[in-house]
Amino acid sequence: MDTHGAEGGGARREPAPSLWELGRVYLGISLLGFGGPNAHLALMLDEVVERRGWLTREHFLELMAVTNLLPGPNSSEVAIHVGYTQRGWAGALTTGLAFLAPTFVIVTALSALYFRFGTLPQADALFWGVQPVVVAIVIAAGVKIGRAAVKTRGQAVLALVGAAASVASGAAIIVAMIGAGILWAWRGSRPDSGARGPTSTTVTSVVLVPGLISIPGLISFAAGGTLLTVFLTHLWIGAVLFGGGYVLVALLEPYAVGEFGWLTATQFLDGVALTQAVPGPISTLSAFVGYAAAGLPGAVLGTVGVYLPAFTAVLLTAPRLERLRDVPVVRNALLGVVPVAAGAVLGVGADLTLAGVRDPVAGALAVGALVAAVWKKVPSLWLVAAGLGLGAVRALAF
Repeated sequence: MDTHGAEGGGARREPAPSLWELGRVYLGISLLGFGGPNAHLALMLDEVVERRGWLTREHFLELMAVTNLLPGPNSSEVAIHVGYTQRGWAGALTTGLAFLAPTFVIVTALSALYFRFGTLPQADALFWGVQPVVVAIVIAAGVKIGRAAVKTRGQAVLALVGAAASVASGAAIIVAMIGAGILWAWRGSRPDSGARGPTSTTVTSVVLVPGLISIPGLISFAAGGTLLTVFLTHLWIGAVLFGGGYVLVALLEPYAVGEFGWLTATQFLDGVALTQAVPGPISTLSAFVGYAAAGLPGAVLGTVGVYLPAFTAVLLTAPRLERLRDVPVVRNALLGVVPVAAGAVLGVGADLTLAGVRDPVAGALAVGALVAAVWKKVPSLWLVAAGLGLGAVRALAF
């Protein structure tokens, strides 16, 4: 019998499932996974723990906790790790690919339709209602991440640095995240770490953020081709993607819209809306962006690039993954990284407002969606559906 399930946090209660069973279950979770990462994890908990007893509840919750220490989309990493606990590397690849593949196919197909018909007046009228809702969803995500991550004045400064970096470039966001992680790991290791205020954080951030080298620009120069640029840019983003799928929106928008001009800001918003409206992980936004840059090959390479670090991180660290959360330097580093990510999400949301809110009615819709998302916790799928419905009514009326 496979013994992986006995590692770190509770033994499996049932015999290990076959690869076919693992793939079938995670294919179903992907197709039913509307509502974002929390919905995905709730479905996994029900299917993996409650229905089939492959893991104990304690072990599953530990997997949820420790995957926050790794770069990449968190719900996808939990899927990969569950597969590893059951059937090793083969199980990890099976669950990871089964969870990702349906959404990739759907998003790529809809991307092809969008770039074929998305400029028609009828389609534009439909997206009129969706775009302000998506702006609200992105800002709400930044607020929620910030609530969980910003506990001190120093972390509040880091959030502001993240917002400022989002205006500069995607490279600025990434370097700010890396710098904040290093700084917070160093501060946490010092005996007087509690005495340090936001001043040192500000000084370090001022040194890190301005005048940053455009890493994707260097990638493009070295690669000499769009396909390789798409792959390497997404690989770079995937390697520093902490904080969930909405952080991908913050990291990708400055590159896709500003650095390389693969899409307009309006098209990028439509891509976010599209990934919100289909089941599965929002990180398949990379397929939409890749398709805009280089068609089907670009969609494939963008998705592979952003997911390769997640698969690699889980497969390399799975035998000891649970122990990572007990390493002080790792915990302290994340205390610096996540506030920057929260600020970056808010900054990109504010930047997208100009493209997504076209008139006062759309502005009111954005405000209403933001209130519903933050204070009423209305699922993003419902908000997108409401925006699409209002766009349809407007298209029929005018």
